[in-house]
Amino acid sequence: MIFRPRWPLFPRSHQMKVVFALLLFSTLLACTDPITVGSDLLDNDRASVGERTDLPFTTRVVREDSLLSYNGTSVQFDDVRAVPTPGSFTFGRIEEPTFGTIKHGVYLVPRLPLNASGLPTVPQFASLVNAKVDSVVIVLPIDTARAFYGPGRTFPYQALEISQPVDFLADYYTDHTFPTEGGNLSYDGSFTATREATQVRDTAITSPALNRAHVRVRLSDEFAARIDGLTTEAYAADSTFWESFAGVYLTPDGPSQALVTLAATESTNDTPYSGFNVFYQDSTGQPAVYRMAILLALANNAYDYSGSLVEPLLESGPDNELVAVAGQGGIMTEINLTDVSSLENRVINRAVLEIPVAEVEGVSYTDYPLPTRLELFYRASSDGPLLLIEDRVELVRTRASNTNINFFLGGKLETENGIQLYSPAFSIHMQRIIDGEVPAQLYLRVTPLETTEIRAARALLNGPAAGTNPARIRVTYTDLD
Repeated sequence: MIFRPRWPLFPRSHQMKVVFALLLFSTLLACTDPITVGSDLLDNDRASVGERTDLPFTTRVVREDSLLSYNGTSVQFDDVRAVPTPGSFTFGRIEEPTFGTIKHGVYLVPRLPLNASGLPTVPQFASLVNAKVDSVVIVLPIDTARAFYGPGRTFPYQALEISQPVDFLADYYTDHTFPTEGGNLSYDGSFTATREATQVRDTAITSPALNRAHVRVRLSDEFAARIDGLTTEAYAADSTFWESFAGVYLTPDGPSQALVTLAATESTNDTPYSGFNVFYQDSTGQPAVYRMAILLALANNAYDYSGSLVEPLLESGPDNELVAVAGQGGIMTEINLTDVSSLENRVINRAVLEIPVAEVEGVSYTDYPLPTRLELFYRASSDGPLLLIEDRVELVRTRASNTNINFFLGGKLETENGIQLYSPAFSIHMQRIIDGEVPAQLYLRVTPLETTEIRAARALLNGPAAGTNPARIRVTYTDLD
Protein backbone atom coordinates (compact mmCIF):
# COMPACT_ATOMS: atom_id res chain seq x y z
CA MET A 1 0.00 0.00 0.00
CA ILE A 2 1.04 3.54 -0.61
CA PHE A 3 0.42 6.24 2.00
CA ARG A 4 0.92 9.69 0.51
CA PRO A 5 0.90 12.50 3.08
CA ARG A 6 0.87 16.23 2.52
CA TRP A 7 3.33 18.06 4.77
CA PRO A 8 2.54 21.67 5.70
CA LEU A 9 5.30 24.04 6.71
CA PHE A 10 5.47 25.59 10.16
CA PRO A 11 5.53 29.35 10.78
CA ARG A 12 8.83 30.51 12.29
CA SER A 13 7.31 31.26 15.71
CA HIS A 14 6.04 27.74 15.97
CA GLN A 15 9.37 26.30 14.83
CA MET A 16 11.06 28.00 17.81
CA LYS A 17 8.59 26.35 20.19
CA VAL A 18 9.16 23.01 18.48
CA VAL A 19 12.94 23.31 18.83
CA PHE A 20 12.65 24.30 22.49
CA ALA A 21 10.26 21.44 23.26
CA LEU A 22 12.39 18.84 21.49
CA LEU A 23 15.58 20.02 23.16
CA LEU A 24 13.95 20.04 26.59
CA PHE A 25 12.40 16.62 26.03
CA SER A 26 15.72 15.17 24.86
CA THR A 27 17.42 16.60 27.95
CA LEU A 28 14.83 15.08 30.26
CA LEU A 29 15.24 11.69 28.60
CA ALA A 30 18.99 11.81 29.04
CA CYS A 31 18.88 12.56 32.77
CA THR A 32 19.05 9.80 35.34
CA ASP A 33 19.94 12.02 38.32
CA PRO A 34 18.22 15.16 39.65
CA ILE A 35 19.03 18.20 37.56
CA THR A 36 21.40 20.54 39.43
CA VAL A 37 22.39 22.91 36.61
CA GLY A 38 20.93 26.31 37.43
CA SER A 39 20.07 25.39 41.00
CA ASP A 40 21.58 28.66 42.16
CA LEU A 41 18.98 30.70 40.23
CA LEU A 42 16.43 32.68 42.15
CA ASP A 43 13.02 31.02 42.35
CA ASN A 44 11.46 33.79 40.31
CA ASP A 45 13.95 33.18 37.49
CA ARG A 46 13.23 29.46 37.07
CA ALA A 47 10.90 27.98 34.46
CA SER A 48 8.26 25.84 36.11
CA VAL A 49 7.48 22.37 34.75
CA GLY A 50 4.10 20.77 35.24
CA GLU A 51 2.07 17.72 34.23
CA ARG A 52 -1.59 17.02 33.56
CA THR A 53 -3.33 13.68 33.16
CA ASP A 54 -6.91 14.93 33.33
CA LEU A 55 -7.22 16.69 29.99
CA PRO A 56 -10.84 16.14 28.88
CA PHE A 57 -11.53 14.33 25.60
CA THR A 58 -14.12 12.09 23.98
CA THR A 59 -13.78 9.15 21.60
CA ARG A 60 -15.81 7.47 18.89
CA VAL A 61 -15.23 4.71 16.35
CA VAL A 62 -15.36 5.61 12.65
CA ARG A 63 -14.53 3.86 9.42
CA GLU A 64 -11.03 4.33 8.08
CA ASP A 65 -10.26 5.92 4.73
CA SER A 66 -9.39 3.50 1.96
CA LEU A 67 -5.68 3.35 1.16
CA LEU A 68 -3.98 4.35 -2.08
CA SER A 69 -2.91 1.05 -3.59
CA TYR A 70 -1.47 2.41 -6.85
CA ASN A 71 -0.30 5.89 -7.86
CA GLY A 72 -0.67 5.90 -11.64
CA THR A 73 -0.65 9.68 -12.04
CA SER A 74 3.04 9.66 -11.07
CA VAL A 75 3.96 7.50 -14.08
CA GLN A 76 5.93 9.74 -16.42
CA PHE A 77 5.42 7.93 -19.72
CA ASP A 78 2.51 6.21 -21.46
CA ASP A 79 4.46 2.96 -21.35
CA VAL A 80 3.97 -0.05 -19.08
CA ARG A 81 7.76 -0.25 -18.68
CA ALA A 82 7.59 2.99 -16.66
CA VAL A 83 5.22 1.47 -14.10
CA PRO A 84 6.93 0.80 -10.74
CA THR A 85 7.18 -2.76 -9.47
CA PRO A 86 3.99 -3.63 -7.54
CA GLY A 87 4.27 -4.28 -3.81
CA SER A 88 2.78 -6.89 -1.51
CA PHE A 89 -0.89 -7.40 -0.65
CA THR A 90 -3.00 -9.57 1.62
CA PHE A 91 -5.48 -12.22 0.56
CA GLY A 92 -8.16 -14.14 2.44
CA ARG A 93 -11.45 -13.95 4.27
CA ILE A 94 -11.92 -13.86 8.04
CA GLU A 95 -15.34 -14.34 9.62
CA GLU A 96 -15.60 -14.03 13.41
CA PRO A 97 -17.94 -12.37 15.95
CA THR A 98 -15.74 -9.51 17.14
CA PHE A 99 -14.91 -7.66 13.91
CA GLY A 100 -17.28 -9.36 11.48
CA THR A 101 -16.15 -10.26 7.96
CA ILE A 102 -12.90 -9.11 6.37
CA LYS A 103 -12.43 -9.90 2.69
CA HIS A 104 -9.19 -9.12 0.84
CA GLY A 105 -8.83 -9.84 -2.87
CA VAL A 106 -6.56 -8.58 -5.66
CA TYR A 107 -6.66 -7.64 -9.35
CA LEU A 108 -3.63 -8.95 -11.27
CA VAL A 109 -2.63 -7.52 -14.66
CA PRO A 110 0.03 -9.30 -16.77
CA ARG A 111 3.01 -7.77 -18.60
CA LEU A 112 4.61 -9.45 -21.62
CA PRO A 113 8.30 -10.39 -21.43
CA LEU A 114 10.76 -8.65 -23.74
CA ASN A 115 13.43 -10.13 -25.97
CA ALA A 116 16.99 -8.84 -26.44
CA SER A 117 15.72 -6.22 -28.89
CA GLY A 118 13.29 -4.79 -26.36
CA LEU A 119 10.24 -6.16 -28.17
CA PRO A 120 7.61 -8.50 -26.68
CA THR A 121 8.64 -12.14 -26.84
CA VAL A 122 6.28 -14.27 -28.89
CA PRO A 123 5.91 -17.74 -27.33
CA GLN A 124 6.46 -20.88 -29.39
CA PHE A 125 2.92 -22.09 -28.77
CA ALA A 126 1.61 -19.02 -30.61
CA SER A 127 3.87 -19.41 -33.64
CA LEU A 128 4.36 -23.18 -33.97
CA VAL A 129 1.63 -25.77 -34.40
CA ASN A 130 3.66 -28.50 -32.65
CA ALA A 131 4.06 -26.52 -29.38
CA LYS A 132 1.23 -27.15 -26.93
CA VAL A 133 0.10 -25.38 -23.71
CA ASP A 134 -0.32 -27.71 -20.75
CA SER A 135 -1.48 -25.30 -18.02
CA VAL A 136 -1.51 -21.70 -16.79
CA VAL A 137 -0.51 -21.11 -13.17
CA ILE A 138 -0.31 -17.82 -11.29
CA VAL A 139 2.71 -18.09 -8.97
CA LEU A 140 2.88 -15.61 -6.08
CA PRO A 141 5.75 -15.43 -3.54
CA ILE A 142 4.78 -15.41 0.14
CA ASP A 143 6.09 -12.42 2.09
CA THR A 144 7.62 -14.54 4.85
CA ALA A 145 8.32 -11.50 7.07
CA ARG A 146 4.57 -10.92 7.49
CA ALA A 147 3.19 -14.22 6.17
CA PHE A 148 -0.06 -14.93 8.05
CA TYR A 149 -2.60 -13.14 10.20
CA GLY A 150 -4.87 -15.81 11.65
CA PRO A 151 -4.70 -19.58 12.07
CA GLY A 152 -5.98 -20.67 8.64
CA ARG A 153 -3.72 -22.00 5.90
CA THR A 154 -6.24 -23.05 3.22
CA PHE A 155 -7.64 -20.27 1.04
CA PRO A 156 -10.76 -20.89 -1.10
CA TYR A 157 -10.82 -18.57 -4.12
CA GLN A 158 -12.44 -17.69 -7.40
CA ALA A 159 -10.53 -16.37 -10.40
CA LEU A 160 -12.67 -13.98 -12.44
CA GLU A 161 -11.54 -12.44 -15.69
CA ILE A 162 -11.23 -8.63 -15.84
CA SER A 163 -13.49 -7.58 -18.71
CA GLN A 164 -11.53 -4.60 -20.06
CA PRO A 165 -7.95 -3.30 -19.94
CA VAL A 166 -6.97 -1.46 -16.77
CA ASP A 167 -5.74 2.13 -17.17
CA PHE A 168 -2.27 2.12 -15.61
CA LEU A 169 -2.13 5.94 -15.61
CA ALA A 170 -4.91 6.29 -13.03
CA ASP A 171 -4.88 6.18 -9.22
CA TYR A 172 -6.59 3.28 -7.44
CA TYR A 173 -7.63 2.80 -3.83
CA THR A 174 -8.26 -0.39 -1.88
CA ASP A 175 -12.05 -0.09 -2.27
CA HIS A 176 -11.92 0.17 -6.08
CA THR A 177 -13.59 -2.52 -8.17
CA PHE A 178 -13.24 -3.42 -11.85
CA PRO A 179 -15.88 -5.17 -13.99
CA THR A 180 -15.40 -8.90 -14.57
CA GLU A 181 -16.98 -11.31 -17.01
CA GLY A 182 -17.49 -15.00 -17.58
CA GLY A 183 -17.35 -17.81 -15.08
CA ASN A 184 -14.84 -18.93 -12.51
CA LEU A 185 -11.45 -19.64 -14.10
CA SER A 186 -10.24 -21.59 -11.08
CA TYR A 187 -8.93 -25.12 -11.58
CA ASP A 188 -8.62 -26.21 -7.94
CA GLY A 189 -10.86 -23.76 -6.05
CA SER A 190 -8.39 -23.31 -3.19
CA PHE A 191 -4.70 -23.15 -2.41
CA THR A 192 -2.69 -23.88 0.71
CA ALA A 193 0.12 -21.74 2.00
CA THR A 194 3.15 -22.29 4.20
CA ARG A 195 6.26 -20.33 5.19
CA GLU A 196 8.34 -23.33 4.14
CA ALA A 197 9.99 -23.29 0.72
CA THR A 198 8.28 -25.63 -1.73
CA GLN A 199 9.12 -26.52 -5.31
CA VAL A 200 8.31 -23.88 -7.90
CA ARG A 201 9.84 -25.73 -10.86
CA ASP A 202 11.66 -29.02 -11.16
CA THR A 203 14.91 -29.75 -12.96
CA ALA A 204 13.09 -30.30 -16.26
CA ILE A 205 12.74 -26.49 -16.54
CA THR A 206 15.16 -25.03 -13.98
CA SER A 207 18.47 -26.56 -12.98
CA PRO A 208 18.86 -26.89 -10.08
CA ALA A 209 15.26 -27.17 -9.00
CA LEU A 210 13.75 -23.90 -7.72
CA ASN A 211 12.28 -23.92 -4.20
CA ARG A 212 10.61 -20.88 -2.64
CA ALA A 213 7.79 -20.05 -0.23
CA HIS A 214 4.96 -19.40 -2.65
CA VAL A 215 1.37 -20.16 -3.59
CA ARG A 216 0.12 -21.59 -6.87
CA VAL A 217 -3.20 -20.58 -8.42
CA ARG A 218 -3.87 -22.84 -11.38
CA LEU A 219 -6.37 -21.61 -13.95
CA SER A 220 -8.82 -23.86 -15.77
CA ASP A 221 -8.00 -26.09 -18.73
CA GLU A 222 -10.50 -24.09 -20.78
CA PHE A 223 -8.51 -20.94 -20.10
CA ALA A 224 -5.25 -22.72 -20.97
CA ALA A 225 -6.81 -23.74 -24.30
CA ARG A 226 -7.75 -20.09 -24.93
CA ILE A 227 -4.16 -19.00 -24.38
CA ASP A 228 -2.96 -21.83 -26.61
CA GLY A 229 -5.24 -20.55 -29.36
CA LEU A 230 -3.98 -16.96 -29.43
CA THR A 231 -2.12 -15.93 -32.57
CA THR A 232 1.21 -14.11 -32.78
CA GLU A 233 -0.63 -10.81 -33.31
CA ALA A 234 -1.87 -10.92 -29.70
CA TYR A 235 1.75 -10.69 -28.49
CA ALA A 236 2.66 -7.60 -30.55
CA ALA A 237 2.30 -5.36 -27.47
CA ASP A 238 0.85 -5.38 -23.97
CA SER A 239 -2.17 -3.43 -25.22
CA THR A 240 -2.99 -6.01 -27.89
CA PHE A 241 -2.58 -8.86 -25.41
CA TRP A 242 -4.94 -7.13 -22.96
CA GLU A 243 -7.61 -7.15 -25.67
CA SER A 244 -7.51 -10.94 -25.39
CA PHE A 245 -6.82 -11.15 -21.65
CA ALA A 246 -6.82 -8.06 -19.39
CA GLY A 247 -6.04 -9.90 -16.17
CA VAL A 248 -7.72 -11.75 -13.35
CA TYR A 249 -9.49 -10.90 -10.11
CA LEU A 250 -8.61 -13.31 -7.30
CA THR A 251 -11.32 -13.14 -4.66
CA PRO A 252 -11.94 -15.31 -1.59
CA ASP A 253 -14.66 -17.89 -2.13
CA GLY A 254 -15.22 -18.78 1.52
CA PRO A 255 -13.63 -18.23 4.92
CA SER A 256 -9.94 -18.95 5.24
CA GLN A 257 -9.84 -17.57 8.81
CA ALA A 258 -6.53 -15.93 7.95
CA LEU A 259 -4.93 -13.41 5.65
CA VAL A 260 -1.75 -14.33 3.81
CA THR A 261 0.68 -11.63 2.67
CA LEU A 262 1.72 -12.23 -0.92
CA ALA A 263 4.18 -10.42 -3.15
CA ALA A 264 3.58 -9.61 -6.79
CA THR A 265 7.21 -10.31 -7.63
CA GLU A 266 10.18 -12.16 -6.21
CA SER A 267 13.09 -10.54 -4.41
CA THR A 268 15.67 -8.57 -6.36
CA ASN A 269 18.37 -10.78 -7.92
CA ASP A 270 16.27 -13.90 -7.40
CA THR A 271 15.44 -16.26 -10.26
CA PRO A 272 12.28 -14.84 -11.91
CA TYR A 273 9.31 -17.10 -11.26
CA SER A 274 6.34 -14.96 -10.17
CA GLY A 275 3.41 -14.01 -12.37
CA PHE A 276 1.40 -15.85 -15.02
CA ASN A 277 3.38 -18.99 -15.84
CA VAL A 278 2.29 -20.73 -19.04
CA PHE A 279 3.68 -24.28 -18.98
CA TYR A 280 3.94 -25.89 -22.42
CA GLN A 281 5.82 -28.44 -24.52
CA ASP A 282 8.18 -26.82 -26.98
CA SER A 283 8.66 -27.88 -30.59
CA THR A 284 10.95 -30.72 -29.49
CA GLY A 285 8.48 -32.03 -26.92
CA GLN A 286 10.47 -30.72 -23.94
CA PRO A 287 8.75 -28.93 -21.03
CA ALA A 288 9.14 -25.15 -21.00
CA VAL A 289 7.57 -22.08 -19.42
CA TYR A 290 6.51 -18.71 -20.81
CA ARG A 291 6.35 -16.24 -17.91
CA MET A 292 4.38 -13.01 -17.89
CA ALA A 293 5.31 -10.85 -14.92
CA ILE A 294 2.66 -8.94 -12.98
CA LEU A 295 2.36 -5.32 -14.03
CA LEU A 296 -0.30 -4.31 -11.47
CA ALA A 297 -1.45 -5.93 -8.23
CA LEU A 298 -4.41 -3.82 -7.09
CA ALA A 299 -5.75 -4.72 -3.67
CA ASN A 300 -9.51 -4.84 -3.10
CA ASN A 301 -10.46 -4.84 0.59
CA ALA A 302 -14.01 -5.02 1.95
CA TYR A 303 -15.40 -5.03 5.50
CA ASP A 304 -18.80 -6.06 6.84
CA TYR A 305 -19.40 -5.47 10.55
CA SER A 306 -23.02 -6.66 10.55
CA GLY A 307 -23.84 -8.58 13.73
CA SER A 308 -20.35 -8.13 15.16
CA LEU A 309 -19.32 -6.77 18.53
CA VAL A 310 -17.98 -3.56 16.95
CA GLU A 311 -21.08 -2.85 14.84
CA PRO A 312 -22.80 -0.75 17.57
CA LEU A 313 -19.59 1.27 17.98
CA LEU A 314 -19.99 2.54 14.41
CA GLU A 315 -23.34 4.14 15.19
CA SER A 316 -23.41 7.93 15.59
CA GLY A 317 -22.44 9.40 18.95
CA PRO A 318 -19.46 8.98 21.27
CA ASP A 319 -17.96 5.65 22.36
CA ASN A 320 -16.25 6.70 25.56
CA GLU A 321 -16.12 3.31 27.25
CA LEU A 322 -14.96 1.00 24.46
CA VAL A 323 -13.29 1.83 21.14
CA ALA A 324 -11.61 -0.16 18.38
CA VAL A 325 -9.02 -0.03 15.60
CA ALA A 326 -8.50 -2.30 12.59
CA GLY A 327 -5.90 -1.68 9.90
CA GLN A 328 -5.83 -1.66 6.11
CA GLY A 329 -8.87 0.55 5.68
CA GLY A 330 -10.91 -0.98 8.52
CA ILE A 331 -11.86 1.26 11.46
CA MET A 332 -10.14 3.87 13.62
CA THR A 333 -10.84 5.87 16.76
CA GLU A 334 -11.57 9.57 16.58
CA ILE A 335 -10.30 11.59 19.56
CA ASN A 336 -11.84 14.98 20.30
CA LEU A 337 -10.05 17.26 22.77
CA THR A 338 -12.89 19.24 24.33
CA ASP A 339 -10.93 21.85 26.31
CA VAL A 340 -7.24 22.73 26.02
CA SER A 341 -7.51 26.20 27.56
CA SER A 342 -5.56 25.10 30.66
CA LEU A 343 -2.47 24.65 28.44
CA GLU A 344 -2.50 28.08 26.84
CA ASN A 345 0.68 30.16 27.21
CA ARG A 346 2.67 27.03 27.92
CA VAL A 347 5.24 25.10 25.89
CA ILE A 348 4.46 21.43 25.48
CA ASN A 349 7.35 19.15 26.37
CA ARG A 350 5.55 15.86 25.80
CA ALA A 351 1.98 14.85 24.99
CA VAL A 352 1.04 11.18 24.95
CA LEU A 353 -2.21 9.30 24.56
CA GLU A 354 -2.18 6.37 26.98
CA ILE A 355 -4.83 3.88 25.85
CA PRO A 356 -5.01 0.36 27.32
CA VAL A 357 -6.13 -2.77 25.51
CA ALA A 358 -9.68 -3.63 26.59
CA GLU A 359 -10.44 -6.89 28.34
CA VAL A 360 -13.78 -8.02 26.90
CA GLU A 361 -15.42 -11.27 27.87
CA GLY A 362 -15.19 -13.83 25.09
CA VAL A 363 -12.57 -11.89 23.12
CA SER A 364 -9.10 -13.40 22.70
CA TYR A 365 -6.14 -12.09 20.76
CA THR A 366 -4.53 -15.50 20.39
CA ASP A 367 -5.65 -16.22 16.81
CA TYR A 368 -5.61 -12.58 15.69
CA PRO A 369 -2.78 -10.82 17.54
CA LEU A 370 -2.84 -7.18 18.56
CA PRO A 371 -1.18 -4.55 16.35
CA THR A 372 2.45 -3.92 17.19
CA ARG A 373 2.06 -0.13 16.83
CA LEU A 374 -0.68 2.48 16.75
CA GLU A 375 -0.15 5.99 15.47
CA LEU A 376 -2.01 9.30 15.47
CA PHE A 377 -3.13 11.18 12.36
CA TYR A 378 -5.29 14.26 11.78
CA ARG A 379 -7.43 16.03 9.20
CA ALA A 380 -6.86 19.67 8.34
CA SER A 381 -10.59 19.98 7.58
CA SER A 382 -13.61 17.85 8.37
CA ASP A 383 -13.70 16.28 4.91
CA GLY A 384 -9.96 16.34 4.23
CA PRO A 385 -7.62 13.36 3.91
CA LEU A 386 -5.80 11.83 6.85
CA LEU A 387 -2.44 13.52 7.33
CA LEU A 388 0.72 12.79 9.29
CA ILE A 389 0.97 14.74 12.53
CA GLU A 390 3.76 17.27 12.72
CA ASP A 391 5.83 15.11 15.08
CA ARG A 392 6.40 12.57 12.31
CA VAL A 393 6.79 15.26 9.65
CA GLU A 394 9.59 16.94 11.59
CA LEU A 395 11.36 13.65 12.20
CA VAL A 396 11.17 12.74 8.52
CA ARG A 397 12.33 16.22 7.54
CA THR A 398 15.46 15.80 9.67
CA ARG A 399 16.03 12.39 8.06
CA ALA A 400 15.69 10.51 11.30
CA SER A 401 15.99 6.73 11.06
CA ASN A 402 12.93 4.54 11.44
CA THR A 403 14.25 3.44 14.81
CA ASN A 404 14.43 7.02 16.04
CA ILE A 405 11.06 7.89 14.52
CA ASN A 406 9.40 5.01 16.32
CA PHE A 407 11.22 5.88 19.55
CA PHE A 408 10.04 9.49 19.63
CA LEU A 409 6.53 8.75 18.31
CA GLY A 410 5.96 5.81 20.66
CA GLY A 411 2.78 3.85 20.07
CA LYS A 412 4.36 0.42 20.43
CA LEU A 413 2.38 -2.25 22.29
CA GLU A 414 3.75 -2.33 25.83
CA THR A 415 2.92 -3.92 29.16
CA GLU A 416 3.02 -1.84 32.35
CA ASN A 417 2.00 -3.32 35.69
CA GLY A 418 0.33 -6.18 33.88
CA ILE A 419 -1.70 -3.87 31.61
CA GLN A 420 -1.22 -3.90 27.84
CA LEU A 421 -1.39 -0.42 26.35
CA TYR A 422 -0.29 1.92 23.58
CA SER A 423 1.25 5.36 24.17
CA PRO A 424 1.49 7.25 20.88
CA ALA A 425 2.99 10.74 21.21
CA PHE A 426 1.82 13.99 19.62
CA SER A 427 3.88 16.64 21.41
CA ILE A 428 4.52 19.05 18.54
CA HIS A 429 1.02 18.53 17.22
CA MET A 430 -0.47 19.31 20.64
CA GLN A 431 1.35 22.65 20.59
CA ARG A 432 -0.27 23.41 17.25
CA ILE A 433 -3.70 22.47 18.65
CA ILE A 434 -3.20 24.85 21.57
CA ASP A 435 -2.06 27.60 19.21
CA GLY A 436 -5.20 27.11 17.10
CA GLU A 437 -3.31 26.06 13.98
CA VAL A 438 -4.99 22.65 13.59
CA PRO A 439 -8.30 21.15 14.76
CA ALA A 440 -8.45 19.67 18.28
CA GLN A 441 -9.16 16.27 16.80
CA LEU A 442 -6.95 13.21 16.16
CA TYR A 443 -7.38 9.75 14.68
CA LEU A 444 -5.82 6.66 16.22
CA ARG A 445 -4.97 4.05 13.61
CA VAL A 446 -3.06 0.86 13.06
CA THR A 447 -0.19 2.55 11.27
CA PRO A 448 -0.20 1.92 7.49
CA LEU A 449 3.51 2.74 7.42
CA GLU A 450 4.90 -0.44 8.98
CA THR A 451 6.77 -2.69 6.55
CA THR A 452 7.37 -5.76 8.70
CA GLU A 453 3.91 -6.45 10.17
CA ILE A 454 0.53 -7.35 8.71
CA ARG A 455 -1.36 -4.09 8.76
CA ALA A 456 -4.80 -5.66 9.12
CA ALA A 457 -4.30 -6.34 12.85
CA ARG A 458 -7.00 -4.99 15.17
CA ALA A 459 -7.72 -4.28 18.82
CA LEU A 460 -10.43 -3.29 21.28
CA LEU A 461 -9.32 -0.42 23.52
CA ASN A 462 -10.53 1.36 26.63
CA GLY A 463 -12.11 4.77 26.16
CA PRO A 464 -11.74 7.70 28.60
CA ALA A 465 -14.87 6.59 30.51
CA ALA A 466 -13.94 2.90 30.87
CA GLY A 467 -14.69 1.48 34.31
CA THR A 468 -11.12 0.29 34.83
CA ASN A 469 -7.88 1.53 33.27
CA PRO A 470 -9.47 4.34 31.23
CA ALA A 471 -7.61 6.03 28.41
CA ARG A 472 -6.00 9.34 29.27
CA ILE A 473 -3.79 12.03 27.80
CA ARG A 474 -0.58 12.78 29.72
CA VAL A 475 0.88 16.23 29.07
CA THR A 476 4.09 17.67 30.52
CA TYR A 477 4.72 21.34 29.89
CA THR A 478 6.92 24.27 30.74
CA ASP A 479 5.39 27.49 32.03
CA LEU A 480 7.70 30.33 31.09
CA ASP A 481 5.65 33.14 32.65
